[in-house]
Order: sequence, then C-alpha cells, then structure tokens
Amino acid sequence: MENMTHLSPSWIEFLNSQNAQLDEIGQVKTFGAPEIEHYLIKHGPVVTSQNHQALLKVSGSEAFDFLQGQLTADLKDVTETHAQFSAYCAPQGNVLALFLVFKYKQDYFLSFDFSLAETIQKRLQMFIMRSDVTLTDMRQEIVHIGFAGEFGDLDVQRRLDTKIKEVFECGYVDNAEMADVLMVKVPGPYHRYEIFGPAEQIIQAWQEIRINSDVTNAEDWKLLNIAAAVPTVNIKTTGKFTAQFLNLDKFDAINFKKGCFPGQEIIARIHYRGKITKRMLRLRTDSVIELESGEEFSLIDEAGKSHKLITIACGKDILQGSILNAVATLRSLDAAQGDLKTENGEVVSIEPLPYKITEEE
Repeated sequence: MENMTHLSPSWIEFLNSQNAQLDEIGQVKTFGAPEIEHYLIKHGPVVTSQNHQALLKVSGSEAFDFLQGQLTADLKDVTETHAQFSAYCAPQGNVLALFLVFKYKQDYFLSFDFSLAETIQKRLQMFIMRSDVTLTDMRQEIVHIGFAGEFGDLDVQRRLDTKIKEVFECGYVDNAEMADVLMVKVPGPYHRYEIFGPAEQIIQAWQEIRINSDVTNAEDWKLLNIAAAVPTVNIKTTGKFTAQFLNLDKFDAINFKKGCFPGQEIIARIHYRGKITKRMLRLRTDSVIELESGEEFSLIDEAGKSHKLITIACGKDILQGSILNAVATLRSLDAAQGDLKTENGEVVSIEPLPYKITEEE
C-alpha cells in the first residue's frame, strides 16, 4: 500500500469492496472474472478505475500563458465544454508526454500515463520560473474512472442525466448529488468517457453506471486505445517519436499557428516542408504475441526483406491473436512484397485506421 499513498483512501476502500484486485500502483488487475472482463470490452458497456493515472492541476493567474508556451495544442480550444489532446515535447521535437487537457472548476488539468507522473511534474516545474503558476498532484482529491459502451451516450444520458455527444466535448453531471463530476468524451472504437470528481460523488456515479454495465480491468481498458489507434506515451516511449509519427496531427493535438512551444520548429518543418516518413499503424496477428511498449521488432516480407517497427502498445485481442499499435517507416512497408510475418513466422496484417494518414487515402 506504500505506493498508493497518493491515491484517495476512500476510493481504494470502495474498490476493495467491489472485489477489485489492485497492483502496487493502484491499477485494477481484475475484479475476479478476468475472462469475462476481457470479452466484455469488445462492445461494453464497461466501467473501470483510472485513478492510478497521473493528474496534475495547473493553477494561477498565468496558467494559460504557461501551458500555451509548453504544449503543442492551442489552449484557447480548451474550455469548460471542450477538452483536447496535447503533447509536451523536447526541444528536438520528440514527445515526452501526451496529455488529455481539460478545465475543471476553472483550473487546467493534465491527465497522462502514471509512469511519467514524477518526471513530467519536475520538468514542467523547471520552466515555471517566477510565473504565477502552481502544479498540484490531484490524485488524492480527484478520482478518475472510465466508462465505455456501444450505446454509451444513451447510458450516460439515462443514468447521469448528461448529454455529451461529440468527441472531446465535456460537461458536469446534471444532478445535484453529483454536480462536481466532470465527463469528457474521448476517442474510442465506440462511445468512451473519462470521468473525474470527488471520491464520494464518483462512487455514486459508478453505482448509477453499474446498473446497466459491467466492470473491467486496466489492461483490457487499454485495448480501446489500440483499437481506435489512439497513441499513448509512457516511460518506455517518452522522447522517442516526433508528434506526427504518433499521428497527433490527426487528433488536432498540434497547432501550427499559435506560436512557439518546445520542439515547434522541427515539428512545423516536418509539416510544411517535408513528407512524414513514419506513422503509427494498427496491426493484428492470428496468434498471441507479447511486445512491450518501446520494443523494436521486425516483419519479414515474402522477398525476405526486413521491416523494422517500434511498439507503442500491444494487447491480447478479444477473440484470438493480438492487436497492436506500432510506428513504422512508410516507404519501407510500401515496398513490401506479399504477406508480412514476424521473425517467428506469425502472419501480421496491417489494418485500416479510423482516420487518414496519407494523401492517397
């Protein structure tokens, strides 16, 4: 429990009452029925805890100016009713972290991968200087859960009296007892929401949602990002890819007109002058393979030529095999002949993405 001291004690207690099995950082490993949890993620509706994820509040009179000068997205687009993905980059243009940025009670919040919590907070703190900006770890005060389902928009409307239809739209639950619960719709293979609020109100929201949904674990929740080709950045991939290589331009996570931010010159040069040579792709295998984030692997075509890729995320698919996102060199794969296989002989198919990444598409 020592590593969970940053989390809400009442939320941990509630999860334990729901038969959740937690790892050392507070991730839900299972609620006791892992096979069912895995299968249900395909269509939902499912709910899970995301409170292990990093959550920073950025407050102060100069919070907007500070973030506007650090992040790739235009913070003018982040309002009480609209959230956004945004990257935080090194001067070389490589993505250090990927944030879901939203406003909660007039302050800016950054939600991102738990493995980067300490590193990113320290780095941001370095650049505050004498600005009126305060960074606060909010995981004890604000609980984070996820809800998703094929008819999730209707469930949200019926159970939480809230209408949130468009991706990145956000709003508070229209119920006096849960009035501080904020819902953010995020990209997914179907309707998916990130939900934030005080523990006691989140518990009530959870119980309402559970009337018509089941629970799932943190690992299976990640499959929704892979299926929707939503990039993720963690401790193993931080600083390895420029923003366009992770398709962040396809999520409006980069604004090329707002002014300077770390890495802006390189990212803009790629956008305006050069062809994007690498992209994140979605792949599928018939048999289960295990690849860690950041792990390099090769695919072999029928001519025996090797094509190198780097794993972003990989998981066991619902029915069979594995599904993964990986960054590849487009020219190399365009020249591939015939079927692609892993070095162990597993056939790999490259699937269409939910968005266009080349002009030819």
